[in-house]
Amino acid sequence: MKFFNPNEEIEKTIHKLQHWQQGEVAVFVSFRLADSLPREVLEPLLSARDAFLQAHPQPWDENTEAIFHAQFSDKLDEYLDAGHGSCALRDPRVAQVVADRFHHFDEQRYRLLSYIIMPNHAHVLFTLHDGESLPDTLQGWKGVSSRLIHKMGLCKLNPFWQPDYFDRLIRSAEHFDTVRAYVRENPTKIGLKSGFVLWERR
Repeated sequence: MKFFNPNEEIEKTIHKLQHWQQGEVAVFVSFRLADSLPREVLEPLLSARDAFLQAHPQPWDENTEAIFHAQFSDKLDEYLDAGHGSCALRDPRVAQVVADRFHHFDEQRYRLLSYIIMPNHAHVLFTLHDGESLPDTLQGWKGVSSRLIHKMGLCKLNPFWQPDYFDRLIRSAEHFDTVRAYVRENPTKIGLKSGFVLWERR
């Protein structure tokens, strides 16, 4: 498995957030439902995050990246785990549509390593095949699943997904193990016994 090398070329794309891609380096992405976080929770967090990004231009060393994720990414995950919003992904029919999209191009355009579909968000750990685009992959997962869910009449939430997503390139074997454990333990950490889908490649 390839890991992130800050000395090699990085492909960057920008939507509301900056996204990094480096060849076939493993990547961990998180995305959420459109109603998953109330504005009064999200806006202060995003304002503080933007101030941090201005004060600490990328690329970052490992310590700066760890500080960023502890202050913002991990905090965001805590808010998501609190279960705000409709939690439409708790419906197994809705979650199955999303899981099917993950598997649709597995081993063709990317290789899934693990994922968790929680009631109001999803985490996916995977590697992209050479020449594949991270934004296009996420757009495929989110756009197609949203259309199918609405077409099947499973959920009226529209838009279904929050437009952007969070991503981290995997830096080392230790980082990989930490992220994979995080995915696996996400439901247990908050005492969730049902209403989620966990998958790991064996």
